[in-house]
Amino acid sequence: MRVWLPYAETGGGLDVSTRFLARGLTAAGHDAVDQCFPHWLQYFPWAMKQVQPPPGTDVIISSTWTGFAFHRPDTVNITVERLFVLDPAYRPYRSFGQAVFHESLVRHFVSRSVLTADECVSVSRYSAKALAKRLGFPEPRTILNAVDTEFFSPLARNARLFDRANRPFRLLFVGNFSRRKGADMIPEIMRRLGPAFELSFTSGLRGGKRGSNPANMRCLGRLSLEEVRVAYRSADALLFPSRLEGLPRVVMEAMACGTPVIAADTSSLPEAVDDGRNGILCPRDDVTAFVGAIQRLAADIPAWQRMAREARATATRRFDLERMVGEYVALATEVEKRRRR
Repeated sequence: MRVWLPYAETGGGLDVSTRFLARGLTAAGHDAVDQCFPHWLQYFPWAMKQVQPPPGTDVIISSTWTGFAFHRPDTVNITVERLFVLDPAYRPYRSFGQAVFHESLVRHFVSRSVLTADECVSVSRYSAKALAKRLGFPEPRTILNAVDTEFFSPLARNARLFDRANRPFRLLFVGNFSRRKGADMIPEIMRRLGPAFELSFTSGLRGGKRGSNPANMRCLGRLSLEEVRVAYRSADALLFPSRLEGLPRVVMEAMACGTPVIAADTSSLPEAVDDGRNGILCPRDDVTAFVGAIQRLAADIPAWQRMAREARATATRRFDLERMVGEYVALATEVEKRRRR
């Protein structure tokens, strides 16, 4: 099977996920070509309509923002929805300009892509339901995203257990410091937790003013992939109070490293975090609930150990690359058989 995976560069999860899927398809014995186009073309996707797929292409996998431009009638066309920005729940987190762009052009792009594709896929059940409800289409098929569970893995010897009594409980936040990610809640959470807890956080593209953060918060700045893995492995828990997600790679990567996740019980997060098993889900926007959950986990080492083991087990079972590749190949085969009837 020859698969073409064209995408307009975003600098975010779409780029990583597309390249990772191509890598997995190649490892499974398929001929996969991921092709990146300049970022500005996501605003003018029709400009890519004349691009020719690699010779012999059987399957095209693209995003819903650009999929209609890459549709070719003689191939299997699969379009993928990752974070559905037309979801009414997304409205509080976009600027006026973004709102105009989303409701005029993106709505048109996504609708065209879904209508022209043989199959629409969503990376989470939440996004699938949101798209179907908002646009009135049948619910897309869900194929959960995947992460590199070989690279993102726990240390053979879990050093976190041996120095717990001599240091604060270590929390980690990875992502843009934005309202959608719930970052506005984090300073108050850390103020209430006090010096027995510390939080390290990365600085994303939309990092805001953080001068008033409490002393138990530390900015790590931009990290390489290897440094992010070290941060996951060093943290006792990932703090992720995000209000809206498609299916966050951060959560999957942390779990693959054996790090329990304390997240908001909203959008797609319950599809990754099983409350009380591999992490803890808290009511959205409830600072008190987050503080209590963190304190309970820090005080109960056996529970933390169980969650750390289950986080890793969940990641290897639910977010494995071979599983995701197999589902895409099975879908493409199914569509091809349907076309021949």
